[in-house]
Amino acid sequence: MSAEIIDLTIEAFLPEDIKQHWIPLDGQSVPHLFQFTRYPPQYKVYQEYKSFSQLLHEEEVTNFSPSTLLQLGPPSSELSDKYKAAIKATSSPILSFTLVPITGHAVTLPTWVLDYWREISRPMGYRCSWKKILVWLRGISQSESMVDICKQVMAGLSCFPWDGSSCSVRDMELLLTTSSLSDFHIDSTLTKIFQTHDHTGARLSDHHTFLSYTNLNSIIAAYAELRTGQAGIKQGQLLDVENRIITGQIKTIAGVINLPGHWTSIVFSFKPPKILYGDSLGHPLSHERALSFRRWMCHMLSRAGTQMPVEDISIYGLSTGVQEDSISCGLFALNSIDRHYLSQGLPPLQHGDLSLPHYRLELALDLLQKGTVSHILHRTMVFH
Repeated sequence: MSAEIIDLTIEAFLPEDIKQHWIPLDGQSVPHLFQFTRYPPQYKVYQEYKSFSQLLHEEEVTNFSPSTLLQLGPPSSELSDKYKAAIKATSSPILSFTLVPITGHAVTLPTWVLDYWREISRPMGYRCSWKKILVWLRGISQSESMVDICKQVMAGLSCFPWDGSSCSVRDMELLLTTSSLSDFHIDSTLTKIFQTHDHTGARLSDHHTFLSYTNLNSIIAAYAELRTGQAGIKQGQLLDVENRIITGQIKTIAGVINLPGHWTSIVFSFKPPKILYGDSLGHPLSHERALSFRRWMCHMLSRAGTQMPVEDISIYGLSTGVQEDSISCGLFALNSIDRHYLSQGLPPLQHGDLSLPHYRLELALDLLQKGTVSHILHRTMVFH
């Protein structure tokens, strides 16, 4: 039985002046968080009591000055929630409450201050994330070869909503710091690759496509046993792609496999049948996964009218470059697929030549462009 969700929202709407001038405005770009200066101090430690009855009041706070918010550190979110729960449980209307610091004098505040602290914590958290990104960009831009692309990313941030758009702030932070990529980065980059046109001018997605790591896992699970793939395990996108394979519309399929703590790349070719596999750590495709993928390919070929033994599906290497850290596997996996389809003459990523941070910036530029356009279209729809 799932735990009941308790609504701790208190009936104390924020004053209009507080919403407009004491909290960063939603929809503004990243620089707004740094131009805004009315942030409260760091969290402060307050006394906790078994009963809050003596700390809740029916009287209003007269002549409350908003500047107090800049001098008073908020309590922990746990203590704030306890105050909110006590206010909700009180039958009479509570208009103010008292906080007692471990050191110093007690202070009585309007109840809406609890909601103010909840609201201001969101932009404060995002500001910390964007600050990490800006520090990383500042370090990368020290290299002359990175100045131009860093300027482009900074220009993108000047238009990108501070609370995120089609890309979350967390996903942008993972991309523009020294961190591992998430499945969001994997899927969005593969989508971009296959929306591109090849050297002949044909759209890649006309005869090539990709599968998400969840669909690749479905193939592994469905073909782990000798019996042919169990349709119940497969997702809608996978079944759709399989129909295109059987009807001869698909020549190759790419994907990024999610191993425990590691991303690797794979390409399935149906004309001629073979598998390309790349692991930036140099490990081969495991026997279990290889067998499942071979069985799947043979099943698709059989349904298309071509019989082929499992052992005839050969596995070749896919050039990825060599990973020398514990976080860059996603970049190597994506770049190997990118180069396989679009830039075969380019060398793979490698440590020490700034190609890894440059690739991060390239991916970020695409997300910033998408996010800004999405945000503008959303605002246009809202106002019209």
